[in-house]
Amino acid sequence: MFGIWVGKWVLWILNILGKRATSLPGKVALRISPRLLEKLGAKLERCIVVTGTNGKTTTARLLAAAMAEEDAIVHNREGANLPQGLATALLKHCTWTGRLRCRTALFEIDEATLPLVAHALPIKVVVVTNVFRDQLDRYGELDTTLEKLLDGLRRTDAVAVLNADDPLARHIGLAYGKQVVYFGMSKDQLQHEVRDQMRDGAFCLECGHELVYHGFFYGQLGDYHCPQCGMFRPHPDFVGHPHPQGLTVSEGSLPEVTIALAARGLFNRYNALAALAAARVVGLDIASVQAGFRRYEPPLGRMQAFETSPPTVLNLIKNPTGCDSVLQTIRADGDTKVVCIAINDNAADGKDVSWLWDADFELLTEDPKTVRYVTTGLRAEDMALRLKYAGCPTDAVVSIPDLATALDEALLQADACEAKTVYVLSTYTALYPIADRLQRRAHSHEPSPAYRPSVS
Repeated sequence: MFGIWVGKWVLWILNILGKRATSLPGKVALRISPRLLEKLGAKLERCIVVTGTNGKTTTARLLAAAMAEEDAIVHNREGANLPQGLATALLKHCTWTGRLRCRTALFEIDEATLPLVAHALPIKVVVVTNVFRDQLDRYGELDTTLEKLLDGLRRTDAVAVLNADDPLARHIGLAYGKQVVYFGMSKDQLQHEVRDQMRDGAFCLECGHELVYHGFFYGQLGDYHCPQCGMFRPHPDFVGHPHPQGLTVSEGSLPEVTIALAARGLFNRYNALAALAAARVVGLDIASVQAGFRRYEPPLGRMQAFETSPPTVLNLIKNPTGCDSVLQTIRADGDTKVVCIAINDNAADGKDVSWLWDADFELLTEDPKTVRYVTTGLRAEDMALRLKYAGCPTDAVVSIPDLATALDEALLQADACEAKTVYVLSTYTALYPIADRLQRRAHSHEPSPAYRPSVS
């Protein structure tokens, strides 16, 4: 009880100070009461978990919006997905006496955290969005990530909602041995263009033989099979068909439904499909899903638009496949654009930035509509070098370590080139300061003075 009191006092103080209070209250409470998650988790009737490499926050936000149509839930809305973030979310919904006001929780949970907290929560559904290589200094290679996900799943009796198009998620489904539901895109969306991209699912995890693909959606997501052991892409229980206004979904023998979705990009349609599949497994009706998706507000930095002049779109990047999906969306924009890329190597970003060399930045440099680049952050020069090797002319790249100055420069470059949009790609620790800066610029609508540094 003392841990709850102290945690709630910290929460109250941070709220008074106008802070986000996503992790610190839970961190303090867990330091005092290490079994706090178990004690509060025991008061829940059910818990739904969203995990995986990319798309966790967006998928969880979409699912939360749908679930909130029918009942109040505990949700770590800001994506604080470690134990202290889960504890903070529970503290926000419990009284000073430890009584929970909600009986259902929806948690985004980090892949490595899932096995640490699975025993403490009544987990009924686990969504695995996808499995990609991510932050080698934290997770190690993919086999480690897969082991952690399977370990966490096996500590539950949950229904696993998995991506049929991902051979690594398919391996989880085969190894799990309990109830599995699959979602995936319609095969008519397959791309047959082959680029020299890093793909994590090149080999069958059942027998080690190289997989054969009939086409790709993005990354290793596609229509695959193993010619040696027969492992294949299962037919999804929920099939997505991209629609100009969102996503059309087929569910078994039921009539197709169209879900409105403001977020751009194929990867966001995957997130929506995962959220819809989970919502149906949880028992929500389609009307609730549609209403919730209409109310959905994108998380910070997930194709987030700012009304600067010209307009700016901010997106998080953190690993090769996720970055490639964003680059593909930018390239699909047929108007002229300027791209600003902010790369930090703090602990939350991942100290190892070698993934930049596996991301397909050639998608941009081969696009004549991408006219200027600004690199920034602690590893601004590394990013500028990567663009040089991608074939970008050196006079098209400016490297400015200071984030605020770099953003001003990108907007000035866009204005000078009459570009229609500035796309800003950022790692974790640069995301909030960039968003704050863009918000201020959106209110002013005036370019700030920016120096003209020497070109990289």
